[in-house]
Amino acid sequence: MIASLKGVVTYKSPQLRKDSYFVIEAGGVGYKVYAPLSNLKKMSEGKTVTAYTYLAVSERAMDLYGFLDPADKTFFTLLLEVPGIGPKSALGILDKTTMAEVQRAILDNDPEVLTQLAGLSEKTAEKIIVALKSKVESLTARPRGGKQAPAERSADSEAFEALVSIGYSAIEARRALNQVDQKIADSSQRVKAALKLLAQK
Repeated sequence: MIASLKGVVTYKSPQLRKDSYFVIEAGGVGYKVYAPLSNLKKMSEGKTVTAYTYLAVSERAMDLYGFLDPADKTFFTLLLEVPGIGPKSALGILDKTTMAEVQRAILDNDPEVLTQLAGLSEKTAEKIIVALKSKVESLTARPRGGKQAPAERSADSEAFEALVSIGYSAIEARRALNQVDQKIADSSQRVKAALKLLAQK
């Protein structure tokens, strides 16, 4: 497997192309590497870069995906573990948003962020959150961001899971909990308050 490449960027595709990529010459060989637009903007033709790569092998092709930051590559491979998310889809997500924004949405159980920023369907956004939450929590050795204190955040997470378990979608649950008074810290009380809001709709 090609884990990384260091060489001169000999070409990068126009930003308007649907499939953004660059060509890096390493050891006398030019490699075509698909990359997020955010990475391409940091590259200049004729300059040497190190790209951390992932080789995707299918029946039709062997495609390289590359990232300037190894953390982006790690997160890209995590997205590939979600059922229905292939390399092109994962790259598309990182094209439209940042790794930090996606991680924050996962930690906050907020699929609406993914549907708005990354242009994903509600079903796909919820699938990503369910599949990756525990892994993102282990990767991000930091407290979750946001205005809520840790205890409130924990209660909100429990309330969110309770609402989803009884049949509400992740977006419905998150919208309702966002409207609940943050002074209500107990998870069961937050569920009751959210249910009242949901019943009014």
